[in-house]
Amino acid sequence: MQSVSEKVDEILSLYDTFPYQIKKGYEVGLSITPTEGAKRIALCGMGGSGVTGDYIKALAIGSGVNTPIEIIKGEKLPNWVDDSYLVIGISYSGNTHETLSCVREAYRRGSRVAAVTSGGKLEKIAMEKNSPLALIDKNYYPRTAIGLLVSATLGVIKRHGINIVSEEDVSDAINILKSTSRGEGLGIANDIADENLYIISGCGGYEILANRWRQEFSENTKAIAKTEAYPESAHNDLVVWQVRQSDKIAFILLSSKESKLCSILTDFLAKTYRAQDKKVAIVNPRGNTPFSRLMQGSLLAGYVSVYLAKIKGIDPTDTSITGQYKKELEKENLT
Repeated sequence: MQSVSEKVDEILSLYDTFPYQIKKGYEVGLSITPTEGAKRIALCGMGGSGVTGDYIKALAIGSGVNTPIEIIKGEKLPNWVDDSYLVIGISYSGNTHETLSCVREAYRRGSRVAAVTSGGKLEKIAMEKNSPLALIDKNYYPRTAIGLLVSATLGVIKRHGINIVSEEDVSDAINILKSTSRGEGLGIANDIADENLYIISGCGGYEILANRWRQEFSENTKAIAKTEAYPESAHNDLVVWQVRQSDKIAFILLSSKESKLCSILTDFLAKTYRAQDKKVAIVNPRGNTPFSRLMQGSLLAGYVSVYLAKIKGIDPTDTSITGQYKKELEKENLT
């Protein structure tokens, strides 16, 4: 049986492959044969595969593309998704019930369908229907494969004529990820390790990145974490922490230097919480493009959460409870 330290090393080695994942995933996505005529896109996925959709939509908004992109996290495909849509099913395992349900319904409606997966039932369905299939590498924990999922989906979308990121964006992301060390994550983890509750704040475009950090803390660290989205949270969530000052809380502020408002908010929050003797970690994702910064921030989330798990003596690889949920679905033939 592996020790916690051995399991930590195992999962860290998977996060280390982020530069490779971006390159390989994008190439796989670009290798598909596209369908014709789609005017809108719906991205279907759950968990890490679902956050892939969030990332794509945020990048699309920033790039100024004109194609509507919707995110679907659940088993129901909205009624307005019709044959004008390209429905992309995103599931690392290929066996996620909710995603498979949406994909099957998309076929029934005559929608164009593509798949991003490492195998499973989603691969089988896509091959049977002769649909575009971006088949990514196996042998990852899904949460450690976010680079493959995002870049492959971007490649699939680009093959359909929608340019959300450029070749230069991809190259910059690879270079930035190569320069990101485990030590950066370890330093943050050491600073906040003694706390019991983690409030992760994202301003502007980093709202979805904050959500990704929460997911990583949930799965890897098994820590209670809450996401706040600024500037909205400055009008509500901020109030809570003025009366909960005795709680052992660490605040992680994902700061965007591109926004004056976000810069002001970050400085204000840091000053406010430090005056309460709270731990505050300010994270400034690096990169020359939104894609680079998003991926670099995601890699840091992986490193920090795994090192926190190690410090707390938690097995970062164990997510067996989600397997129990899937078995319950199988009992009811929801597969």
